[in-house]
Amino acid sequence: MKLKTPALTLILGGMLLLNGCGDPGSSESEPEMIYVKSVSLYDTITDIYANPDAYLGKQYHMVGTLYPSTDDSGSKFYSIYAKSSGTGPGIGLELDWDDYSGFADNEKVTVEGTLEKQMRSLHGVRGDYIVLKVSLLEKRE
Repeated sequence: MKLKTPALTLILGGMLLLNGCGDPGSSESEPEMIYVKSVSLYDTITDIYANPDAYLGKQYHMVGTLYPSTDDSGSKFYSIYAKSSGTGPGIGLELDWDDYSGFADNEKVTVEGTLEKQMRSLHGVRGDYIVLKVSLLEKRE
């Protein structure tokens, strides 16, 4: 099928308009920060475990409790922890951060990072675990 010049010009012009619709100040390599409210942290972490593919690779900002745990080798690691709205147990999301000096167990913190899968061993089970690769960890007042 042969397109006439005006039709071709219209199609090419439309493609140029669509290409230019992006924000010139934004970068595709910089994912948008997703802010998780404290009141929805428990439900969000629960959904992260239930539907990890919907969350992996995205950046999150969360406020919660810095909760300590111990791995199989006896090393301490931390999670961002949220209590259940009912009487049930809370839930945590493991943090990947190198230096917790200056932080106390069960302290309220703000954490930002990217959700990813990492190979871990916990309670004798080796596999991919969902971890928040931390870029910012701060104490809350």
